[in-house]
Order: sequence, then structure tokens, then C-alpha cells
Amino acid sequence: MSLLIGEERSQQHKTTDLVRVISKVVVYIAALLVWLYYGLGFNITHLVATSAVLTIVIGLALQSTLGNLFSGLALELDRPVRVGDYLRRSPVEGTIESLTWRSIFLRASNGSVIVVPNSGLSANQVEVFQAGTPTYHTTAFHVPAIYPPTMVQDVMRAALQTGTIHAAILKDPAPKALILGSEPERGTFRYGARIYTSRPSELTSIFSAVLTRLWYALDRHGIPMTSVSERGDLPCPYPPGPFRFKPPAVPAALVALGRVLRFGPGEVIPDELAGILTEGMVLEDMLDGELDIEQALASLSGPTANSLHRTRLAASAEAEIVRQAATFLGPVAATLISRYAAPTEDPFLVYRAVSMHIHVDEERARFLALAPARPVRRLVPGDAIGWLGLLGLEAPDGRRRFVPTDAALVAFTHERLKTLLAEPEAERLIGLLATRGAMDALSKAELRGRLERLVASMPSWS
Repeated sequence: MSLLIGEERSQQHKTTDLVRVISKVVVYIAALLVWLYYGLGFNITHLVATSAVLTIVIGLALQSTLGNLFSGLALELDRPVRVGDYLRRSPVEGTIESLTWRSIFLRASNGSVIVVPNSGLSANQVEVFQAGTPTYHTTAFHVPAIYPPTMVQDVMRAALQTGTIHAAILKDPAPKALILGSEPERGTFRYGARIYTSRPSELTSIFSAVLTRLWYALDRHGIPMTSVSERGDLPCPYPPGPFRFKPPAVPAALVALGRVLRFGPGEVIPDELAGILTEGMVLEDMLDGELDIEQALASLSGPTANSLHRTRLAASAEAEIVRQAATFLGPVAATLISRYAAPTEDPFLVYRAVSMHIHVDEERARFLALAPARPVRRLVPGDAIGWLGLLGLEAPDGRRRFVPTDAALVAFTHERLKTLLAEPEAERLIGLLATRGAMDALSKAELRGRLERLVASMPSWS
């Protein structure tokens, strides 16, 4: 790969306008002198002597411009930067768009153009990220030192290497969880998440996604991203208030007997985890035979397809399908996908609906190869998650549960579930489970029996 990148860089912009300008000036001066000497018989010796004084005067007047000119010449000879490279020179940084005899033009992350004089570049240290070359970057945060470093790093590592955090983060080399140092006065260790990317212009959005993912992962283990002195008695991030017009989907007494676990955008809920969704939304894979695909596709074009109360497909998923479909359908792809994305949050159905407009079999197959393998159903607060596998009603790893934005669910350890079954609130849990999927065929007595056998057979379950 490095050989190909080097070859590509050598082929790209072999010369700048600096070489062309100097070449033209030299050619014109040489032609002028030849014409004066041979054409007019003029003695150019006197001209050269007279022009020396004029050259000194002009050189003093154009000192800054000439400094940029010769700095540009040095940059052209050394060739340390190319168009497409990312350049960082405090306090400015951006992607190089063009190299001229006087300046370098950078495209900043906010879309503006920054002009950097060549003389300033050659006189100061600069950091250059070559286009297409992976580099690593680290974002830091603090965790109280009372939490074992190995535990914190294990949680970080699992969060960083599971699922997709940001499209610009490379999977090889894999992200790393590091201890960057300690701060005794704050009672913390400073941890760092190191990621590799070939798109440094997106570092702001990358670090935002990384820190969001880590917050949710650490929060599920009760680890705060702050110092002990700063943490104090933090208020509940979702306090009850007058804005809650509906009763909660999960009774508060039931939530109090479990533990609320929060998940962030892009996370996949572990197969072994079972709970009740309390907030947000989860998309769960459907198994073979659970969905009539033809009927579902017909509903996308039905009279209610554009109803305003329907939940649209996530904007990021819609944009990705548009990008992929444009290769096969051209500009009409955006209109088609906007129509099919209105009544569903399932990209599986949108891919198949759009594929009906691709009439070449080979191209249709290539497009569908980009689609998810299974359709999904939307789980909302009050729905049970993972209990079918836990109770032995289906394979525990048969479904993937994906969090598109954020979600919270209440889960129960072995001891808390055992305590719950002895409380009146157990009937509320059984009532919620009895309305879920294959469990609706079981009576409440059968569900209670399965839960009791689960607790009895797994004494170490947590």
C-alpha cells in the first residue's frame, strides 16, 4: 500500500505554478537579451551593469514578495507537501487545495479557505499528514483513581472495538485504550482513546463520536468520566417533571428493583443481556418467517405511505442508501429513497423497494449485497429485550439489537431477579413479558415457572 501511495503522490501535481512562472521569466529574459545583442547589435554589458543597481532597489522594495518566492522555490525542490495533504501549523490547519509561488491555500474543517504565505511555512515547524496515510490521534478524559485501571481499560477496549463508531476510524490498526498519566491533586488517572484514521480533517466529529461511545460504556459500569471532587452527588440525567404527560412504560417500582443501563448511538446490545426497554428505541433483527416481506414492501407504496405520523428512516441511513443507489439509478435515486424511507425505519425494506427499479440483474444483485441481511422491528419503551434467548425459547445469539440514537433498559442481576420474584412487582414484569413475541403463547404461570427455574439453575448469573 505504501508503494502505491508514494507512486500516486509522485504522479500528482509534479510542478506548481512557481516552476511555470520562473521558466517563462527565464525564457523571456533570455530571448530579449539574444534579440538585443544579435538583432539590434546592442552591447548588453552596459545594460547588465546598469540593471544591477535597479535590481538592488527592486529587491529591497519586494523583500517580502521575494521571500515568499524563494520559500516557494525551496518547497518545490524539497516537495514536503502535496495537494490533498493535511497541514497543521498553529493556530491554523486544513487540507491543502493549491500551491502557488507565493502562498499555500488550505481548506479548513468549517469550509473556509486559509492562505498561508510560503515564507511563514518554511520559517516555522509544521505538521503534515500525507493524503491516504494512516496516522493515530488521541483524545483524553479523566476517571477517578479508585477504579482499577485494568477494569477501565477493558471497558474502553470493548467499546472502541465493537461496532462502528465513525466511518473514518480504521479497524486495522485497532483503536487502543491507554493510561496517559495521573493527576494526584484531582485524584484521577488520565485515560486516552487512540484511534487511527487517514482523514484528519474529520477529527472533531471522530472524537465526538468516540467520547459519546465511551461515556455510555463507562456509565453502564458505574464509572464516571470526571474527578472525584467534581462528581459529588450528580442529579439524575433524566429527572421526572411536568413534561412527562404519559405514565412511564415501565413502572417505577419495577425499575427500582433493577439497574438502568444506557446505550449510545451505534452500539449493539450484548446477546446475553435481558431487560425491559425504558427509554429510546432499539432496532432488533427479525428471524426467518417473522415478516411477510411482500406485504411490507406493498405498504411502502400504499395510501398511508406518506403519513406525517410515521417514523422516517434515520437520516444517516437514508443518505448512505442514496449514495449507493445513485451509482445504479442516477439522480432519481434521491427521490425514490425519500419516498420509500417515509413510512419505515427499516433499511432492509428500503433497499429491496429501491432494487425493484434496477432492471439489470447483475446490478440489482450488487446493490442488494450492500443491504442488511435481515429486516428489523422497532422496540419501544415497555418492550422486552433478550428474554426469549434467556428463557430458552430461541437461540440466545440469533438476533442483533442495534441502538440508532440512544436507549435505556432496566436489567436484573441474579439476586435482584430472585428478590423480584418474591415481590408483588413480579406480576408486572411477567405481564410485560407475556406480550412479547413467542412469550405471548405462554400463560403467566408458565412464565413464572420458567423464571424461577432460571434463577434456580444459574446461581452465579449476574
